[in-house]
Amino acid sequence: MKADELGINIGQAIAGFVGSLIMVSKDSDKNLGSSLASVIAGTASATYLTPIVADMLHVKDAKYMLGFAFLLGVLGLKGVELILERTGIAKLNNKKVSE
Repeated sequence: MKADELGINIGQAIAGFVGSLIMVSKDSDKNLGSSLASVIAGTASATYLTPIVADMLHVKDAKYMLGFAFLLGVLGLKGVELILERTGIAKLNNKKVSE
């Protein structure tokens, strides 16, 4: 199975991976398992959320998309939370939980 079949852009995955490594290296208090989970979360969010963010911002240039991937890698789960809040998905989920 190829990366393209899984919806993975290799350049964006690498940019997200590097971004997540930088973020993990800043937080030396984490243990190995927590650091590994942060790297995986940052890489995955960059890989799969970059096209969504680029579409929301009407950006088609691949260079900008690599920048988004890097930033999403650095932000990791915080980036996912921010995107969910901005799109209103988090509010919908909170409303369903409270009902």
